[in-house]
Amino acid sequence: MQTTLNDQKGAVAILFAIMLIIIIGFAALAIDVGAWFVTRAELSKSIDAAALAGAKNISNPYVDPLVLAEEVARENFPAGYSGTVGTPTFNASREEFRIRVDGSVISDSYLARVIGINQVVARNRAVAKKNAVEIMLVLDRSGSMGGTPIRDLKTAAHSFISFFEETQEQDLMGLISFATSVTVDVGLQNNFVTAMTTRINAMNAIGATNAEDALDQSDGPSGFTDQSGLPGDQLVQQYIIFFSDGNPTAFRGRFRYNDVDNINAVVCGTGQTCDTVYQRLGNPNSETWLSLNGAYINPEHTGDGRRPTISACGSSLNNPPTTRWYAFSQYPVPGYINPLYCHIPHGSGQALPRYICRTARQMALEHAQELKEKNIKIYTIGLGDIDQDFLGQIASGPSFEYYTPDSSELQTIFNTIAKEIKLRLVQ
Repeated sequence: MQTTLNDQKGAVAILFAIMLIIIIGFAALAIDVGAWFVTRAELSKSIDAAALAGAKNISNPYVDPLVLAEEVARENFPAGYSGTVGTPTFNASREEFRIRVDGSVISDSYLARVIGINQVVARNRAVAKKNAVEIMLVLDRSGSMGGTPIRDLKTAAHSFISFFEETQEQDLMGLISFATSVTVDVGLQNNFVTAMTTRINAMNAIGATNAEDALDQSDGPSGFTDQSGLPGDQLVQQYIIFFSDGNPTAFRGRFRYNDVDNINAVVCGTGQTCDTVYQRLGNPNSETWLSLNGAYINPEHTGDGRRPTISACGSSLNNPPTTRWYAFSQYPVPGYINPLYCHIPHGSGQALPRYICRTARQMALEHAQELKEKNIKIYTIGLGDIDQDFLGQIASGPSFEYYTPDSSELQTIFNTIAKEIKLRLVQ
């Protein structure tokens, strides 16, 4: 009986020793596994950042996105980081508009060596995609842009376009330029680089500053895609890059003149200041008159838009027919309540030139608000002595505003915006 008991005690001791080794092994493995998960998590973060950097620069003309992705991965996970052995391996590849980064690294084991596990290889993969985008460049070509500014603007616009050259089959871009008149130079389209390059080269600086009509036409028939009613996962981000070196001095509206109703024309000043927009009034070749297909209508004498013999102002006027400004009803002239008021002072600093500038500014702000309510993001770039409060209200927020006193800095600003847009498009 005593022998049997001693045998059982020996068996328990052996079993305990075996169990203790197993327990220690699992404990060691648990500790090392925790460390391996940390290493894998750090590896994952590094290749995520690498894939995003590559996708952001997928068509950057100045860098190779695959080389950049691998460099970012190595910067975020250098050799020996997080207790690893040797140099980690990173390989970046491209699949259309996606950048894929594969990473692997060797981790040492410590306590797990007691059960024969010396090293473990951690692997992970990250993929980042650049989403499609719609962009309208809205560029000021008014007279004050003459000489060096217009040349620098063209260089900057070309550089901006080049950031999207490799993705022009997926992305849409268009060009609107404005002075007194507004021109949709290139409607929103794919494969836009050649067409936009040609039209940018052809821009000339002349005329007033019709910002409101330019913003309005960016969402017109040749402008942004109508995304109303589309589910969220089908929406494409839309951007306006609005550049100007001056304050609004012109707007488009409906007019009645010489018994012709619903004339769609532009009324403007010289493109300089609100105090002097009508100093040249009376010269039929001056842009201080209302322009209609090359003809000019004197906007000085207001009324019902008919011939003087039946004018609301009476028949004493020996001038051409009066002009009815329908804008007067929506945007009253201070001190002139009647929208058919017969004469509004037009000299320097007087009511009519100030009205034109003030109304042009207000209409531009209203159009910008309509665009932003459609989730269209607006970047503004102001050159020189410009009304920053005006551009600030046009923009989608402080981070969307840029200003410079020197046109030589325009290329840097346009490139910065291109990179920001790329970053916002990456997921």
